[in-house]
Amino acid sequence: MAIESVREPVNGVEFKSSDASSLTNGSSLAETFDTFLTLLTTQLQYQDPLDPMDTNEFTSQLVEFTSVEQAISTNKKLDQLLALQDGMQLNDAVNYIGKTVGADGIILMLQDGQSTITYDLGANAAQANILVIDEQGNTVRTIDADTDVGHHEVVWDGLDDDGEPLEDGLYGFLVTAIDSEDNPVPLVQGTAGQVTGVKLVNGEVVLEIDDLEVALSDVLTIEQ
Repeated sequence: MAIESVREPVNGVEFKSSDASSLTNGSSLAETFDTFLTLLTTQLQYQDPLDPMDTNEFTSQLVEFTSVEQAISTNKKLDQLLALQDGMQLNDAVNYIGKTVGADGIILMLQDGQSTITYDLGANAAQANILVIDEQGNTVRTIDADTDVGHHEVVWDGLDDDGEPLEDGLYGFLVTAIDSEDNPVPLVQGTAGQVTGVKLVNGEVVLEIDDLEVALSDVLTIEQ
């Protein structure tokens, strides 16, 4: 809340109620009231005796000063409510730890030598493949996938195309599907894994699957 009222300077002295809005570090009206009184006294000292300030002017300044203090207090209470809400969200999210969740995405986590890839085909396909890609952008495994319309889950055994085991960690993947005329078949791809931790990022709950982070809003399935 921004409140600013500029008084005409008197002998170089100017008071702005926005000066009070600088009290954003928890300073109270009582702690800064001496400053306010000093400014007010200076205004009285240099006022024109033939045209004295209206008492309504003093009241207006005090009201504006107090309004800023009330705004600061309100902001503090809102921050406390937001912090409480974040705490409740995080507390609820703890229940996901140990459960297997499925979510949209193009990144998967190889855990203990295996990872689950999910995809949904919007129509029957003539051919479907899953490409697993390492951090260097190399395709390390190509998997033949089911071509029937609907939901599918494929467990990758963590082996590359040569049958060699790969290290646990993050990998990218791409599901491709074409029909008999080589036209792409609409699909949605995702990944599944066991939740190992939870955290808040910019007020949003994020589930951790080891190094993989999945926003709770992207989760599609939950299994015990």
